[in-house]
Amino acid sequence: ILADGGRIAASGPSEFVRLLREGSWFDSECTDEEYMVNFSGWYRELHGVTVRTDTPEHFMDDLKKYGYIKG
Repeated sequence: ILADGGRIAASGPSEFVRLLREGSWFDSECTDEEYMVNFSGWYRELHGVTVRTDTPEHFMDDLKKYGYIKG
């Protein structure tokens, strides 16, 4: 469950990033790596925290830590 009320069912971090990107209004055509960097920049501007983008696992862990992923 995401902070915006959306839901993503993924088998792991890489699939989570792909599904999040595919559902994006703005970045659905970029690579997963580009998407993580773009999302991290947007999230930092809004919330003042840095989401790691070196691996899908770190990206997902940080989104959980900062409350974007609720479940």
